[in-house]
This record gives sequence, structure tokens and C-alpha cells, in this order.
Amino acid sequence: MNHGFARNLAAPTATYRGTITTPERWETWQPKEGDVLVCTPPKCGTTWTQTMAAMLLKGTPDLGGRVSEISPWVDAALGTADAVSLSLSNQKGRRVVKTHTPANGFPIWEGVIVIAVYRHPLDVFFSLRKHALNMKDNPGNPMKKPVSEALAHFLSAPQDLNDFDRDSLATVALHYDETVLKKRYPNLVSFHYADMISDQVATVRSLVRAIGCTADEALISTVAEATGFETMRADAGKYVPEGGKGFWHDDAAFFDSGGVGKWHGKISEKDFELYEARLAELVPDDKARIWLEHGLKGA
Repeated sequence: MNHGFARNLAAPTATYRGTITTPERWETWQPKEGDVLVCTPPKCGTTWTQTMAAMLLKGTPDLGGRVSEISPWVDAALGTADAVSLSLSNQKGRRVVKTHTPANGFPIWEGVIVIAVYRHPLDVFFSLRKHALNMKDNPGNPMKKPVSEALAHFLSAPQDLNDFDRDSLATVALHYDETVLKKRYPNLVSFHYADMISDQVATVRSLVRAIGCTADEALISTVAEATGFETMRADAGKYVPEGGKGFWHDDAAFFDSGGVGKWHGKISEKDFELYEARLAELVPDDKARIWLEHGLKGA
């Protein structure tokens, strides 16, 4: 792979927009063949995944700067477009960027690798609640309401492509459908958070294969250790989006506590039944739905 600019093979078929998501910002990144695009719904391990990928491409855990600057959220209105474009153009070789936009919302570029990551939707819900409470400028977010009210909104909110940053079960399901189930993107590899967190070394090894880089066992072990939950949390300002800029009440709280199944015992049986019915409506295929919730462990 020569890492020249990637040829645009197909245009996006949908446009996603939100309070932060800004489709015009795709222009800040001129993809090269071999670039990696981490494409996930929010709170599914995005920062963790892009950090591992960036370290593997660089061949060291020392990235030389903040992850959000080296590996930006390319279609987000964060920082200036010129600064994002300059940071990416100054990087030699392959780059890693991220998006929360489903795969039908950006072009198919020849040689660009997409890494999609998903998580049990109820774990996403509870992580979104803590995320909303940790943001300084976040008035009126329904995730701040008591659990039952917030969950009712999460389950009932519709898919609105012009308000796509209002996360809901519908937006998670839409992302999964358009990115994974419809198989639009040729160079796409899907991961599940539950599988990733069960064996971090195996996860890094799988990422090596997915992004097609060279890494010996020593580097794999080093990257796994450097991206351990407690390690990243301890130096959160380096890793979180907008870290060290006062965007969050507490940068470290961005990582919450990791893990899976944190929702057990936190919602009523009735609410869980409502969740199951709504998810079955949004993702009718049984096998696809089980994977979205549990990854390979549910197979």
C-alpha cells in the first residue's frame, strides 16, 4: 500500500447532523490509502479503540500529543477546521480518525479501513447518563433525568438524521444496521466491546490484523498495558476528547468504570421488557440482535 490519497469510490447516501456532528467537517481529512476510520456509536469504546490503533501505527505508546488532536473526530465542530486539517496533513504515513456517523454518511474510499465497535445498548445508556452529567455545557439533556424517565426517552426517541447527537436506542440500531448489517463498506471490521474487554492482549492482536500493520508480541503487550482502563483514566487529559480544556467537570470521569453488564439491577423488570420489545422492533434478526448485545459471547 503506497499511502497516496484514497480514491473516492462511492458518495454517501445520507447526511447526519447534530449539535456537534457537522458533515462539512469531513473536508478537514483527505484520506490516504491505509488510513483507519474508527466508526462507532458514542460510549462504545471509541477513544480506547482509536488510541490502540494510533499506537500500533506509530509503533509506540508515545503518541507525542493528545489523542483528540492526533486522531480527531473529523466530522465534529470541535476546534477549528483549519487546526484539524493542519494536524492531519502534518502527520506522515497512516492516520487514525474517528466518527460517530454511520457508514452510509461518508464516502467509500479505496484502501481506507473502517473499524466499527458496538456495545450492549443498556451499557451504552448508563454510560451516556454519566457522560451527560459530566459535561459542563449540556442543558436540557434527557439523559440527566431519573433512570426510568431517561430510559423511556432512550427507548422512544425516533431516528432524526438532523438531530443525530440526541443518542437513543434508535440511533444505536441505525448505526449498526447501516454500518454492519447492510455491508456497504468493503474494508470494514466489526468488534464488540464485551469481547474486547475480556482479553486486552487478544484485542490488540486482532486490531493488528484488522488494520494490517506490523507489530511483534512485545509491542502488542506494551500497547495493551498502555491502554488499560486504569492507565488511561490516570492520565485522562491526554486521551479524552477536549481533554484539559474545561469541557468536562472531570476528565477522568469520561472513562467511568468500564466493564459490561453494569445495568443489571438498575432497571425494573417492566422497563427491561420494554427495552427488549423496542430492540426487537429495531433489529428484527435474532442473531444480529444477540451480537449487538453480547458480541461473540452471545453466539
